[in-house]
This record gives sequence, structure tokens and C-alpha cells, in this order.
Amino acid sequence: MLLRNRLSLMFMAFASMTSSGGVLPMMLRKALARNELTPYVQPLYSAQSGRLTGGEVLMRWHHPHLGNISPERFIPLAERNGLITRITQYAFQRVAEEIIANNSINFHDMTLFFNVSAADFKNNEILRECRAFIQKTQRTDLHIGLEITEREPVHNTSMAQGICEQLEALGVTISIDDFGTGHSNYHYLMQFRPRYIKIDKLFTADIDTDETKEIIVRNIIALAHDMHCMTIAEGVETAAQKEKLIAMGVTHLQGYYFSKPVPMATFFTLAAQSPQ
Repeated sequence: MLLRNRLSLMFMAFASMTSSGGVLPMMLRKALARNELTPYVQPLYSAQSGRLTGGEVLMRWHHPHLGNISPERFIPLAERNGLITRITQYAFQRVAEEIIANNSINFHDMTLFFNVSAADFKNNEILRECRAFIQKTQRTDLHIGLEITEREPVHNTSMAQGICEQLEALGVTISIDDFGTGHSNYHYLMQFRPRYIKIDKLFTADIDTDETKEIIVRNIIALAHDMHCMTIAEGVETAAQKEKLIAMGVTHLQGYYFSKPVPMATFFTLAAQSPQ
């Protein structure tokens, strides 16, 4: 009971300190320096073949005293405090290190998606990170995808479009994350010309029983088809949802029905076992 009360007080103190924005930057900088942030991967599957086609890189933070700190808590605060680009860079570097250390694995033409934000399109740093990743890993069977998150709008359209053109030349694919929510809207489709549109779990939840959600998802799929985009349905948790989404024409599936986010080592094992 005493330990539980102490942990509760520590979390309350953490919430209070980070709400002001003063302590979080220091804590995150220390976390990055101490490798407290660890990349996990949530697998991504083909709707038609069921084959593993890649995964989404998700950062997890285990603080030595506070324990696991939710991404829903530290990522938005990092964006507000100007640290999100450092986390993006850190993710690329850590994943590259893991791949180099396990270089014998055959990825069977898979794509690893990294989450990026509006801050990553203010300069050419994301281009440098992608080039460095490709040069370090030297893998022709593993591709990079960037999922543009919806929490903050991407401004400076001409710069963003120029960056996307150069990313495309590198073979990097763009995915619009959480489409239909926040800033992920039709403007993003014109601005980024994505290869993937990701259907938010807000719409996939209860897709097998909710007519309104079914109509919305059908429209997103039709739009993606007309734009020659593939679709990723996230948040798939039941067999009924999976079968409904496949019947509706979704091309890729992701969610707890298939797998929770797993450590890189576990993802490598899944990749090695995946049929070509």
C-alpha cells in the first residue's frame, strides 16, 4: 500500500511538473541521452494475403523511477516543447542500429513507418534522417514510410511539397495518419499526395455494427481508390471487424486482433518467419 501511494504521488507530481512545460524538456533530454526511450513496432498485415508487410514504429518510455510513461502523455508535450524532432531523429537512429545488429534477417520487401509531425516539415532534417537510415542499413528489402500525424497542422505548403518530392525520389512513402480527424483532411491529400491513407480507429471500432461508421469508411476507401492510394485500417480488435473491413476493400490491417506493439527483436522474428 505504501509503495502504491508513493507511485501515485510521483505520477501526480510528474503531471503537475510537465503541465508547466518546464520539467519535461529536461526529463526527455535525459531520457534520450540514457536510452530510456525504446522503439517498438506494431505489425501491419495485407488484407488479402494475410502476409506481414511491415509495421509502425512507436516509441515507449520507461522512466527509472516513474515506470512506463504513456506516449499519449509525453508525445504531445514534446511537440509543444520543441523536442519532437529530436525524438524522430532518435527513433531513426535506434531502429537503424537494431537493423544493422540483425542484418541477416530477410524482410521480404516490408515497410517500416515512422511517425512524423508538422515540425519535421519546417526544414530538410527529415530528408537527412531518411538518407542516413538508407545509407546505414543498406537494405533493399526494407523500405521507409512516414506517417504524418494530425495533432498539429503542417504549414508552408511549398516547402512541404518540395520535401515530399525529394522523399519520393528516395523511395520513401507517405501515409496520412488518422484520416478524417484533426488536421488530417482533404487539404493533406492535395498537399502530400500520399501512397497510403490510414483510417482512424474512431471509425473502425464497431464497424461491423455501426451503419454511420460503415458509410464513412466506405467513402474513405472509395476516395483512396480514386486517388490510387492504399488504405490502412487501424484499431482492428475482432474477427468481425477484420472480415467487414476486408469485404469493404481495405488493403492493410493493423490492431490488437493481430498484434500489440512488440519489441524490435520480436518484430524481427515475425519478419524472419513471414512467407514471401
